[in-house]
Amino acid sequence: MKNIKERISFSKKYTFALSLIALLALLAYVNLTTIIDAQKNDGNKINMSGKQRMLSQKIALYSVKHEFDKLENIIEQMSASHKKLLSIEMSDEIKKVYYSKPIMLDDSINIYLEQAKEFIETNDKKNLEFILKNSETILKKLDTAVSIYQEEAERKIQNLQKNEFYIILLTLLTLLTEALFIFRPIDKNVKKYTKELLLEKEYSDMITQTNTNGIIVVDKNFKILTFNQSAEKMFGYSADEMIFTTLLDDRIIPRKYLDSHISGLKNFMKSGKLKNEDVVFELEAQNKDKKQFPIRISFGTKIEKDKMIVVANIQDITQEKEKDTLIIQQSRLAAMGEMIGNIAHQWRQPLSAISTIASGTKLRHKNNLITDEELYESFEKIKEQTKHLSNTIDDFRDFFKHTDDNSIFNVKEIIEKSISLVEAAYNSNNIKIVFNYTQDEFLSNGRGSELSQVILNILNNAKDVLVEKNIDDRVVLIDIKQDNNVFKINIFDSAGGIDEDIKMKIFEPYFTTKHKSQGTGIGLFMSSKIIKQHFNGVLNTQNKEFEIDGKKYFGAMFNIEIKLVEYK
Repeated sequence: MKNIKERISFSKKYTFALSLIALLALLAYVNLTTIIDAQKNDGNKINMSGKQRMLSQKIALYSVKHEFDKLENIIEQMSASHKKLLSIEMSDEIKKVYYSKPIMLDDSINIYLEQAKEFIETNDKKNLEFILKNSETILKKLDTAVSIYQEEAERKIQNLQKNEFYIILLTLLTLLTEALFIFRPIDKNVKKYTKELLLEKEYSDMITQTNTNGIIVVDKNFKILTFNQSAEKMFGYSADEMIFTTLLDDRIIPRKYLDSHISGLKNFMKSGKLKNEDVVFELEAQNKDKKQFPIRISFGTKIEKDKMIVVANIQDITQEKEKDTLIIQQSRLAAMGEMIGNIAHQWRQPLSAISTIASGTKLRHKNNLITDEELYESFEKIKEQTKHLSNTIDDFRDFFKHTDDNSIFNVKEIIEKSISLVEAAYNSNNIKIVFNYTQDEFLSNGRGSELSQVILNILNNAKDVLVEKNIDDRVVLIDIKQDNNVFKINIFDSAGGIDEDIKMKIFEPYFTTKHKSQGTGIGLFMSSKIIKQHFNGVLNTQNKEFEIDGKKYFGAMFNIEIKLVEYK
């Protein structure tokens, strides 16, 4: 803020200094113009006054020679010249010469011209004598006027020259003052700010070079301008090998991404708008050895006049992916442990039924108390129970089946299947589960087994907390509804809610409130990761009151929001 104020202050001082110099230059110009005009006007006055001297003598000459045509022309010239001089502004001294005694130049000239005119008309010697007698007198009077005109012109020029000197002197003093108090400090500050800018550039370059992410900058011609040290380490190329070369080849961009990179950069250079600016992508890059590795990349832009650049910020996420793979494996093992428990609950009743039927049948057959028909009926019952066991295995096998292919699936069906997988465990722990939905189809795109994993994880956590807290009225509510182009899955439990001091930690990896023998702390972390990365949705939680059949409960609510897809 201080620098901005200082720069504004410098700008004002600089503008003031230039304005003052401009004003002095204008004054000098005006004064010079005045001198030129004064010289021109005074010169005209002196010329006209001097011309009258000449004309007055020509009147006497032509009168003596009786050359009346020439005399008449000279009289007209002198009369016109006299009127012109009288029309020009006069000083007091000139006025005295023309209108005051003893000179009375105006009267003398008028009388002299009248006598000359009468001489032309009458050819009277008296007129001639008057002309000859007064020609010398009027000449002296005209000399007096010319002399005064010259003196006045000289004084005026001297005054204007003094003004010119003062203006020059003031200009020099102003320039000296501005140099000492304005331009010198400005020069110092310009040097200071130049140094600061250089330091900022060096600092910026240092940040770019020491950034742990790879930074690559390209211009509008797709030439690489920046290739920092992290990029060198990441891709195996030196900056000298990459700078000022074209980015759009297959050195660091795998061929499968090359077309999209070319298209995106060309569109930006044409329109000035980057379609996916500030969007983070997870793609693959390749190093100098043509080995591909996973990266996280985002793009930024800068436009100044006709200069356009794109900045790529690249992070090598190889270790992160390896860690994610490990966490996923641990998550699936933990989920498998949960599923084995669920399988045990699901199988307990059918196995008990098979054991009871087999034991009873054997005992009755031993005592000859069973007919063939009843024996076949017992076999059928055992067959039905084994079929139920087989179906249970198929359901759990589908849960663990992994596929990389996305497909359209009905979220309602995924939830129903998830409920069926935990139903036995819920029943054995006296937990009531309620599923509310507003329509039969909620279509989404992705991997249904992954969403099922998220639902099962939340349902298993709800079961564990209800049992751990020994809640009397154990209820879980699943509510699914559509809101514009998003559907929301809300899963409530009646366990009293999550403590505020741990609510923000439950989605962190390896955080758990269970004993180490019961929980790994990766279930909710993986659930959040699956919803965010694979469904482009959100998973969050809050403590909230809910109602079933008019009865109110309070506990944790897990909210999943995923975009709907149109499927025809």
